[in-house]
Amino acid sequence: MIALATFHIAMIPTSLLTAMNTIAMAMIGLTLMAITTISVTTVAMTVNFARRRRVLSIGSSIRSRSTSRIMALLTASLFLFCTPRSNAAVNVDMNVSHAGPRTVESLTERGIVRDYRIAWISLAHALEFNALGALSGPFVSTAKESLVNTVSSQQHSGLSTRYLNQNHKVEAVYYAPEGDVIELHDAADYQLQIFDGGKLVHDEHVVMHYVVLMTPAADHWVVRQLQAVPQF
Repeated sequence: MIALATFHIAMIPTSLLTAMNTIAMAMIGLTLMAITTISVTTVAMTVNFARRRRVLSIGSSIRSRSTSRIMALLTASLFLFCTPRSNAAVNVDMNVSHAGPRTVESLTERGIVRDYRIAWISLAHALEFNALGALSGPFVSTAKESLVNTVSSQQHSGLSTRYLNQNHKVEAVYYAPEGDVIELHDAADYQLQIFDGGKLVHDEHVVMHYVVLMTPAADHWVVRQLQAVPQF
């Protein structure tokens, strides 16, 4: 068998052997290049991984020092994005010229108008769909307790209430020196509809007066009291 193999190789022309040798050397060269590329890539990946671990370690220490700030921003974002949306218009106009003893800053005014509007959007959503979760965030204390009781009562009776075309003319009448509470008088008008099992049983345009207390939370203003009164 060895002699036969030697015989066949000996019978191959010299030119063909040269060509075969050239091809073989080229294949060996390509293989070595591939191995080298893989090795370089592996080394680079290892170096990058080590650098990334070092950067992550540094980033972890930075994050640990700013966790509370990041959580506050996330909470604010969640509060705004998770607020129930309503098809009904909710307009809020506020006058702060008579507030005292502290002057209401323009940034504070914008925040209160925004969050008071969000509160009424949430209130309308909660009473229309009997959704207690909509009250969490905009309302606290007695305001939330009263609204939770109203929604629970509707759930048991099969009723729901819809607020349409809300207009709120709000006047700030007291702003604490420490900036920790503001009292508002809200002259509100809206279309009020009451449904019994999905059937409209009452529909009227109403004008209401509310005494409102709002206090600042970590990232927004909340309604602490929402009391209907005959007049101011």
